[in-house]
Amino acid sequence: MEERIENALRGGEFKKLLENQFSEIKTKYSLKVVEIRVLYYLSECGEHNTPTDIHHRLKLNRGHVSQAILSLCNKDYITAVPDREDHRSMHYFVSDQVRDIIRDVTAVRQKLDEELFYGVSQEEMEVYNQVVGKIGGNIRRMMKES
Repeated sequence: MEERIENALRGGEFKKLLENQFSEIKTKYSLKVVEIRVLYYLSECGEHNTPTDIHHRLKLNRGHVSQAILSLCNKDYITAVPDREDHRSMHYFVSDQVRDIIRDVTAVRQKLDEELFYGVSQEEMEVYNQVVGKIGGNIRRMMKES
């Protein structure tokens, strides 16, 4: 497999970029990148706010998700609400006190998106999304087969 494709699929460079871009927020609010990502996700996800949802959507290790949730709950940044039908399942919601954090993260993400897609046309974005969707489908198919 071509090295560029393999690197893009693993996302190592992107993870390093996120770490760098979130460095001020990490310091300002004493948060880890995983906690920032979980907070931002929960602020945007609507009803898909369980640990399993976070794990699947952000492609994070389940242990890291659990640790981030515990830390964020301890800081009162998120609250846990038991599911109405299955009390073993929890739903998480951001508290009002994270408004400034979410604002800062949103600003960083918007700037990051602008920079990442600088010079990329709408047509190129559509092709990119199609290719990524097909590759993702192939990966899921291959995982089911093995």
